[in-house]
Amino acid sequence: MAGRTIEGKTIKGSVREQADVCVIGSGAGGAVVAKELAEKGLKVVVLEEGGNYGSKDFPRSILDSFNKLYRNQGLDTTLGVPAIVLPTGKCLGGTTVINMGTCFRLPEYTHKKWDDLGIKGYSAKDLAPYYDQVEKIMNVGPVSPEVMGRNGEIIAEGANKLGLHPTPILRNVNERCKGCCNCSYGCREDAKGSMILNYLPRAVELGAQIYCDAKAEFIVHDKEKVMGVTGSIRDRESGAFRHFIEVAADVVVVCAGALNSPLLLLKSEICNSSGQVGKNLKLHLCGRAIGVFDQFIDGHHGVGQSLYIDDYSELGIMLEATFTGPASEFPGLNGFGKEFWDHLKEYRRLASIGVMVSDTSIGKVSVGLDSEPMVTYNMNQRDAEALKKGMLISARIMFAVGAKQVLTTTSCFPRINNLVEVEKFQDVKVEPGNFLVMAFHPMGTCRMGVDPKKSVVSPDLETWDMKNLYLADASVFPGSLGVNPQETIWAFATRCAENIVKNVRS
Repeated sequence: MAGRTIEGKTIKGSVREQADVCVIGSGAGGAVVAKELAEKGLKVVVLEEGGNYGSKDFPRSILDSFNKLYRNQGLDTTLGVPAIVLPTGKCLGGTTVINMGTCFRLPEYTHKKWDDLGIKGYSAKDLAPYYDQVEKIMNVGPVSPEVMGRNGEIIAEGANKLGLHPTPILRNVNERCKGCCNCSYGCREDAKGSMILNYLPRAVELGAQIYCDAKAEFIVHDKEKVMGVTGSIRDRESGAFRHFIEVAADVVVVCAGALNSPLLLLKSEICNSSGQVGKNLKLHLCGRAIGVFDQFIDGHHGVGQSLYIDDYSELGIMLEATFTGPASEFPGLNGFGKEFWDHLKEYRRLASIGVMVSDTSIGKVSVGLDSEPMVTYNMNQRDAEALKKGMLISARIMFAVGAKQVLTTTSCFPRINNLVEVEKFQDVKVEPGNFLVMAFHPMGTCRMGVDPKKSVVSPDLETWDMKNLYLADASVFPGSLGVNPQETIWAFATRCAENIVKNVRS
């Protein structure tokens, strides 16, 4: 019998459900787990804190998109130096609804790091069948020339002139993609394969019940194994309490992301005998280099993220041709008053490279005074130097194809006027506080490991401290991946579901 997607506004009283499995979160991890377990005949209930939106009702304004599809309007910010904006999704489908659709398998150097930690069974060969499966379901393929856009083309030209190796990004999209650059505001073409177009509908077809506007607040247990989840149905606009929801379940899978999964464990006062819940936060730190050209680039015509350059991956630097609409492209620019206005007038002549640094800094997630995640994070000097290096490499790429100026997101050299200045700025001393930084892909706060004293979950993704409690999101990664994580989350979630089925039926 088919399941249902139930919105909070339709619920008239307290909810009590009985299930084999309760999945918390409907993003890259939760959606996959729900579909895989429902396919095996298990009764699945999914709790999603955000609202249910589809292409027909995605907001038409960018402001409304941030209000409805992002957690806290995309303005969650870390405490530390520098303060870092850390946007994540809060809607059915999670961050997959508002990301760029970028897909990577784990690079070999990340596999090696995990192997050095003693974590076996996660080599490229071990994960290949899971990657193959999710790539087929998600229609993963390279950005085509038709939607690459001039931003990607001109950056590829510059990189090739420097002997680098620009490569079209793999994305989970279909033939409906028009390269409209609206990926991060909700794809109105149903082209980007977010979870609301594949795994979640399939889970519902197979009998899963999905509750939207449903905030999981406490994991019920008997000190040895889980027994279910309690939470609340919330008003979508105000967040005000409306009704209680209780799900009795033999298995609970937490897929609320690396900020909210540890929060739920901490508030439930479970699974922290190691003291590692909420610790070891890793981020991909992101700055930008923006080239100003004489020619029209019209970077907003084409996919938002089109190609990558990984020649410097061993230094923790990934360069990705990234361009967005004015509302999110301009906040990264330096300058005030007339200077800033002059930059805005150049919008059609701008090209942009995102500088993504796989951090060596470490942060922490704890329970804030408002019972929401409080994220503390201080960037170290090594990561500041990597951001600086990435920006200077990006400047060289753009000067190689005729940029007349390059703007950066550091106060040390906010404008670079020529290659001579690029060389000069190599010797400039930078500090973490000099950078305007956004970060994406929070990871590691409930990390996987082989030692229960140093990790939260085992390599089977079951918590060491409590039977039948699993995690299947980026919180379990034992370190920074170095690449966009969504495809690896899908693969891990598929494997987690496989482990659950084995344990349930053993």
